[in-house]
Amino acid sequence: MPPLIVTAAVLHHRDTVLITQRRPACRLAGKWEFPGGKLEDDEPPQDGLKREIREELGIEITVGDIFAVCYHRYDWGTALILAYTCQPLSLAIENREVADHRWVTPAAIDAFEMLPADEPIVRKLQHIEGD
Repeated sequence: MPPLIVTAAVLHHRDTVLITQRRPACRLAGKWEFPGGKLEDDEPPQDGLKREIREELGIEITVGDIFAVCYHRYDWGTALILAYTCQPLSLAIENREVADHRWVTPAAIDAFEMLPADEPIVRKLQHIEGD
């Protein structure tokens, strides 16, 4: 079975990035992640990411280059995450399809229980910040 292809936004504002918390009714409820989601059939990844951010947070974004590509095996199957560097066009975030959101520095992300699939993105952010 092929992996589920998921997009993620590494949204930057000043020296912080945006993380969101999964809702109680979701798989892995309560964990934190980089916002994004599954692609629809034949949807380009950048378009799907813009759609997901609009649906989840009610904001528009610009999508830049690929930041990281991560493969993770969960008990339900595998996921391939395409994480893009993004910029918000507004900071008026609404928690539409997420429980909560936070702007955090890469160093502070360790205080949040992130999804295992997002850990490589966290480590890359922290490595870049440390340089």
